[in-house]
Amino acid sequence: MSMKDHLTSFGGEAGIDEADALGLPFFLRKKPVPSTYLSSHPDSEEYNMKHPKRGKCLIFNNKDFEPHTNLKERKGNHRDVEQLYCCFRELDFEVVIHCNLSVKKIKIELEKVSKENHSESDCFICCVLTHGDRGVLYGRDGRFPTEVMFSPFTGDMCTTLAGKPKMFFIQACQGDKLDRGVTLLLGKDEADAATQFFKIPTHADFLISYSTVPGFCSFRNTNNGSWFIQALCNVLKTQAKDSDLQSLMTVVCRKVAYDFESCKPDDPKMSRMKQMPCISSTLTRKIFFHPKF
Repeated sequence: MSMKDHLTSFGGEAGIDEADALGLPFFLRKKPVPSTYLSSHPDSEEYNMKHPKRGKCLIFNNKDFEPHTNLKERKGNHRDVEQLYCCFRELDFEVVIHCNLSVKKIKIELEKVSKENHSESDCFICCVLTHGDRGVLYGRDGRFPTEVMFSPFTGDMCTTLAGKPKMFFIQACQGDKLDRGVTLLLGKDEADAATQFFKIPTHADFLISYSTVPGFCSFRNTNNGSWFIQALCNVLKTQAKDSDLQSLMTVVCRKVAYDFESCKPDDPKMSRMKQMPCISSTLTRKIFFHPKF
């Protein structure tokens, strides 16, 4: 068997690297040279939020869409933008707003930011306000896979954000199903620098917050903005300095679930509907937005 065949034969087995498979001693194995240091100590319970800068917050605000998409104007979207801008500015982020971008331009902006040097930043945030469906989001001129938003920021693609939290807040439908809810009766009882060869998964340290669960609609009030963004900004403004983000997102989920219900007397099929946000996380520590100054 050739060396190439020998390597290939081990390729499908989980938990066996090529060096182990070939029986090479540890000191002969090739070690990758890292391009950046882990910003938090491996044993730290919290992300290091003591860099000179908090980081960048991108807001992609898609309100208007080209006729061929058959997508309606997202009325009330301006309130979401206003609330997000004020909220994250108060948390010391550099906020950049992009309005009504095409799919191509969205990708360009994401790639551009992923190639910037984030060494002096604590973290990164991206907010997306648009139409969507299961697994897809919409630019001004068409759809694209949701993963396009995240992929430029994996640890191997954006090394200066590797080991740092990358947070995405997505206000968009994930389908056309409606949640009618269920009625219940109230019960009776109420650091030091990491070593040179420390290694982490490329998809570590992401928090992806969807306004609704897969397959379901997401609601937006034309005067006050979307339920999810209202709850998110309210919780961050009042509690961000006292609790970690993961705990705060549980409060956001509770507020959306309990405090909101659609009211459309002229359309009974859309009235009295509920909504449940969905949080996906590969975070490895807690996120605290300690004041910068």
